[in-house]
Amino acid sequence: MKLKNGTVLEERQDHMRGGAKEPLTRADIEEKFRLNCAYGGWPAKRAEDFLAFAKRAFDSRIDLSAFRE
Repeated sequence: MKLKNGTVLEERQDHMRGGAKEPLTRADIEEKFRLNCAYGGWPAKRAEDFLAFAKRAFDSRIDLSAFRE
């Protein structure tokens, strides 16, 4: 960025946070989800309810045997 006094500040990264070399933690992803929900106008309870649903849906075994041929 260029400041009003003409000073230029620059920062570079070798890789992107959230990519393969520096993956986001589950807590990072959940916080990002909460912030996006708030930005989109969702009440906090709705976001927390969805996170609770996702945890139940994806942290347990899922029986897919009904889809076998």
